[in-house]
Amino acid sequence: MALPVLAHFESLSPYARTLLSRPRVEVQPPVRSELFGAQRFAEHGRSLARAQSVQDDAATRAAPPFFPRVDENLASLRGAFDYIALTSRNGRYVSPAAEWLLDNFHLVEAQLQQIREGVPRGYYARLPKLETAPLAGLPRVYGIAWAYVAHTDSVLNAELFTTFLDAYQDVEELTLGELWALPTTLRVVLLENLRRMAQGIAEQKIARELAHAAWDAADRLTTADLDALFALARAHGLESTFCTQLWQRLPVERPSQPPPLVAWTERNCPNGPGLIAEAQAEQAAANLTVGNIITTLRLIGQVEWADLIEPVSRSLRVLRELPSFGQESEGTRQQITQAMERVARATGRTERAVAETVLRLALAAGDPAPGPPGALAGPADAPAAARTAGYHLLGQGRGALVLALATRSPHPAVRGRAKATAAAMRDPLTGRDARLTMYVLAIVAGTALLLAAVVQGLHRRGIAELDGMTLAALALLAWPLSEAVIALIHRVTAESTRVQTLPRLDFTHGIPAAHRVLVALPTMLTSSAGNARLAHRLELHWLANREDHAQFALLSDFADADQATCPGDAGLLADALGRIALLNARHPPATGGPPRFVLLHRPRTWCATERRW
Repeated sequence: MALPVLAHFESLSPYARTLLSRPRVEVQPPVRSELFGAQRFAEHGRSLARAQSVQDDAATRAAPPFFPRVDENLASLRGAFDYIALTSRNGRYVSPAAEWLLDNFHLVEAQLQQIREGVPRGYYARLPKLETAPLAGLPRVYGIAWAYVAHTDSVLNAELFTTFLDAYQDVEELTLGELWALPTTLRVVLLENLRRMAQGIAEQKIARELAHAAWDAADRLTTADLDALFALARAHGLESTFCTQLWQRLPVERPSQPPPLVAWTERNCPNGPGLIAEAQAEQAAANLTVGNIITTLRLIGQVEWADLIEPVSRSLRVLRELPSFGQESEGTRQQITQAMERVARATGRTERAVAETVLRLALAAGDPAPGPPGALAGPADAPAAARTAGYHLLGQGRGALVLALATRSPHPAVRGRAKATAAAMRDPLTGRDARLTMYVLAIVAGTALLLAAVVQGLHRRGIAELDGMTLAALALLAWPLSEAVIALIHRVTAESTRVQTLPRLDFTHGIPAAHRVLVALPTMLTSSAGNARLAHRLELHWLANREDHAQFALLSDFADADQATCPGDAGLLADALGRIALLNARHPPATGGPPRFVLLHRPRTWCATERRW
């Protein structure tokens, strides 16, 4: 029997004893293959798209999620981390790959929460799943991320990544949901790879620990014990590392009567130098891969994924033909893309078809009117707003968009539902009237219930019949009760209503000339000291907002008076103008630009109601 031989080794760690005492668990090879350049990645992207087949919708929703595997990976990594940390504390050699894991395990543990937040279960259920082995039931983007990680040795390179995705979509277009799931899916694949690497590192350390234990007990071991020990190592796939470490411990100067372990090692591990060279090459590859994994996990949280994903999305490329779309802020573009996904699901059309319909409707709105490009207008300026994607996907044009898409849908149920939705969107008063009716009914019903509770309390106190005075008191009580009901309804509505952020333009690189702004401080000119304080405030606004296309103004008035002009008015105005001139001299505008600080002063006018100037 092989297991009793472990009794000779008191220094063997509990982790090593546990692993050697149970049946072998096959350690899967790392996610690592031939390294590709840009051209090979383009070829591989197209071939992978042709090879992958996707399940139908019903099977997609029933597919098991990958979260249990993520939990298993973290549990396995924790076990490997504990063993490697114990080895390090005991003074044994720890490879650079193991040191990467020890130093960055906090980053690894943080991945679980980020994965759950990045791909919620409802979101995961909508992702297309692969139909064929070995990744059957997992999202299609999981296979894409797996291929990318394998052929880059876990390195995130933006150029290679976008080349790969572009080539893939030359054959099979990815949805926006899949593209936005890629960062999280990369985390999952990297954790899978790290788990495999950590298991391999831990098993190699167990083999080395076993070899060290054999040398420490060499005087007590017989040839039969060594044969049993070697059989145990071979049963767990550790014989190569075991022999390598035995060779590395061979004494340079042989004693006159060497222990049996020396002859046994030379006989059973004949190619010692070759084993050592092979182990060093494997260790160098492991060091590089683990370092790449940790670096990429950290980099994923720092990359601007919108800059990577938006250019490769086929549907967003269509929307970018609208000049206004590229001028939106990142948050607004995300609102627009999420709305496009919802419209695509509701109408049964592809996201590209939705984007093309939005483009057609926006271009049909006509040539832009004079004004700043990309400006989002309100209902009073609908033609200008209709030239933006947000108008059709988030605003009043959504009804016409849904109707245009529904008329081409092959499903009658989708066409009927979409037409009803479009009609409701075109007539917002219908929904507004319904909401107003529900609001009033809720107030009336709530007030009536509270009054009924009061009447019930009167009955319990023996007041069976309500006289005129009591009815009048109840009528007066209805007013404060209704106020309480209204306050409750408003609180519930405020807590349950989703906040809708307004569309914004992208000014991360500064305010462009077409959108120049004026920051005005309304004030009154009352004294020279007050003018000094106002000028200081205006300067602080500029120092906090150093924009070339922003001006700062005092919008000033004189104090009310019994006459149109007062003796000190001219002096106050001159003092204010002087301070503004001083600010412009201290912070001059760009060459040829307008003054950065201005004074906008209004003279007194007669107020008939106040009977004063």
